[in-house]
Amino acid sequence: MTENESERDEQGRFAEQTSDDDILRVIRESEFPAVTARWVADTVEMERRPVHQRLEELHEQGKLERGKLSPRVVIWWIAER
Repeated sequence: MTENESERDEQGRFAEQTSDDDILRVIRESEFPAVTARWVADTVEMERRPVHQRLEELHEQGKLERGKLSPRVVIWWIAER
């Protein structure tokens, strides 16, 4: 593999360098009670769109809660157990 190539998963998609646990950790360690996808993306150095998709998946798994502040602003926080 050359320096410019990224690893791909079994389905041929580019493998993620940031795990779900990494995303949950930065949210848990945030100084804020809730964060935006943009904040998470900037913190883990990923593009916003894939971070948003990952946050949606974590929400579907019950690991995150979400709330809409406006049609364009969604906040995310760790689900209480």
